[in-house]
Amino acid sequence: MSTGMASYVLIALVTGALGAIHVPINGALGARIQSTAVATFTFYGVAFLIIACVTLLTTERESIRQLGRVPVWLYLVPGIISVVVVASGTFLMPRLGAVNVFVITVFAQTLVRVAISHYGWLASPVDPISAPKLAGAIMVAVGAVLVVRS
Repeated sequence: MSTGMASYVLIALVTGALGAIHVPINGALGARIQSTAVATFTFYGVAFLIIACVTLLTTERESIRQLGRVPVWLYLVPGIISVVVVASGTFLMPRLGAVNVFVITVFAQTLVRVAISHYGWLASPVDPISAPKLAGAIMVAVGAVLVVRS
């Protein structure tokens, strides 16, 4: 594995771990204050302030202007999906538990991402389904069933 690829894998591992941490924290906040909406709003409020500062300090203004030249769905749909994902995690965490929410989410992401990669949808590089990938996806599905049913 090249150094660049190893760096990308490390970033994916760290952000995956952070994702596993942030959902239970936001779920705990939602349960403590008895409001999924307020917890999700708080999450996005803090995130907005941080990314606004980073963007304004590090990004060329032309990149920001480019938003006016792309189809609205390219930024509207991911924003909506993000809110649904975070709010759902916040709501489900105290009800299903961290492991179940994680495993079910990973299972769903695996199925959808295999299809996206196979067909090259959403500007993803085409990466056809192979026997090992199919076997891995089936193992994720079986693992999800075993974890959730136990």
